[in-house]
Amino acid sequence: MVEMRKFVSITILFLFFISIVTGFVLGKLLLAKTISGSTAISFFIARPLYSYSVINNRLYSNNPIERLTGYCTLYDLNIVDNTFLYERYKQEDTVPNKRMVLNILSLKPQKQLYHFLDEVYELSDKDLKMQIVKIVKKHFHDKLDEFAQKHNVDVQWIHSD
Repeated sequence: MVEMRKFVSITILFLFFISIVTGFVLGKLLLAKTISGSTAISFFIARPLYSYSVINNRLYSNNPIERLTGYCTLYDLNIVDNTFLYERYKQEDTVPNKRMVLNILSLKPQKQLYHFLDEVYELSDKDLKMQIVKIVKKHFHDKLDEFAQKHNVDVQWIHSD
């Protein structure tokens, strides 16, 4: 009985020590990544509801500059929700906001992105068309010729950086 209590005590002490060491190492790693700018997870851990409400208020603001700030925040935090951003691109009426949405979407390119770009190309103005061509060239190089032919893309845009 005494040996069992001693074993349980040692086990609890060992687990306590391992927990402290693990927490210290993870804390140092998280702090280093946050300071270097490679993650923003600690910001959301510290104040998740506040962060969410600030981003949400900016994204749904009537002021285009506030919406742009919300998109920039999504870009900085590397938050990509394709369905949401596809709809926002179609709803946006300012070129800078549409450009930022395209930048966010190009963070994690997927097959759906190519179809989306193909769909909205003709609805975009010249500056946005150039950016769309750059995204297709960078992420979907194998489909660039097909895209250029389908949309009569200016050859100058294809060969410029």
